[in-house]
Amino acid sequence: MKTLYGRKSFLLLASLCLSPISFAANGLYLTAYGAEQTGLGGADIANSDDTGSLIANPAGLANIELSRSDYSATGFSIARIAHRDEYNHDIRVSNELGGVVGAGYAQRLADKNIVIGAGVNVAGGLGYVYDNINTAFGTKDDLNAMFSLFRFSGGAAWNISEDLRLGFVVAATYATAEQTLFEDTSVADANQTFFGVKIRDLNGWGSDIKIGMQYDVSPELTVGLNYTSQSKIDLDDGKMTVNYNAIGNGRVKYSNVSMRGLETPQEFGIGAHWKLKPDFAIALEANWFDWAGATRRLEIKASKPNGPAPVDSLSQISSVKMHSRIVYSIGIEKTLSSGDILRAGYSYHSLIINKSSLSPTFALTPQHDYALAYGTKLNKHWLMDIAFAYQPRKSVQYNNPELPFGDSVETNESFSAHFTLSKLP
Repeated sequence: MKTLYGRKSFLLLASLCLSPISFAANGLYLTAYGAEQTGLGGADIANSDDTGSLIANPAGLANIELSRSDYSATGFSIARIAHRDEYNHDIRVSNELGGVVGAGYAQRLADKNIVIGAGVNVAGGLGYVYDNINTAFGTKDDLNAMFSLFRFSGGAAWNISEDLRLGFVVAATYATAEQTLFEDTSVADANQTFFGVKIRDLNGWGSDIKIGMQYDVSPELTVGLNYTSQSKIDLDDGKMTVNYNAIGNGRVKYSNVSMRGLETPQEFGIGAHWKLKPDFAIALEANWFDWAGATRRLEIKASKPNGPAPVDSLSQISSVKMHSRIVYSIGIEKTLSSGDILRAGYSYHSLIINKSSLSPTFALTPQHDYALAYGTKLNKHWLMDIAFAYQPRKSVQYNNPELPFGDSVETNESFSAHFTLSKLP
């Protein structure tokens, strides 16, 4: 493990900094946004009818008769996510909670054929924190990767005919990230060289477009299509502190840090919504995410140290092998005699990254996602939906040769609660 000064630290960071693209069920994508969509297991391409259509399928905006506002909040617990390696036995994350909030508004224009809408979704507390864990260098230290996302969407939908609806959305995503890799550890001897690192204040923008269609094959059956373009997110303006104490240079801060290569995949989905009875319906969906064509190489650069350092600039490139996957979802909804609606949903996922690239800060993809939901009309203007989702425990064994953990196991298990309040005219 003997290396040039700083190089191994950057190799580790390039591998660990995957977390900004790997949160939740399928990369940075939640299974669904909003309580109603979550309750259907994310099977919403063919039946979206609120401002959540800005994310699910923009054609769904055309189902809004006059106007609509939706306000949503999601809280999730990742307290049972754990990591095990040759130096640690089932250590759990220190950050147990996180959340996503969102709001959207849509309005039908005077010509009655066009609906325009806009929305924002904010995700905070995303990522993983492991405090005071054993390292391969005989120390106890911290490891974390945290980020936040702000997504702004605007779009429109057309009622081409009574049966056909088309829509498009333009979205911008702002991301911030920070990372700590054993920042209090510094080793330089005949056997190994390692300098702890802390990165903060990385931030950047990305953008994508989404187009969608819904078609009523019959009064009982609706089909939908949805395509989202690939998006690149370059992170800049970061600060990095490297612990060079082992060679007498102290802690040196690099003031110009950037990360290149983060990309979200293009996506194509198809869905169907079938009313088997007036009070009972089933929704089906298959969503393809082209992760193999997205992030394949990560590059971290740092320069402008504030003091004497072994090198004035550092750069590390790490290859990443991702797999394109299809997420399958199914949901059912039952309308009660009172008008309230019960929903249940399930989605199936597969691991999107090759096992050899896994790390403690990578969001392990859950294989199964179950949800239950309840919707009610509070009065003639306000609707309320509540959903609960559970991702059962799943573990994966791996050995990432670029990381100092040896044989490792990542375990995922999470629970989330979703709440949406909607206002009609």
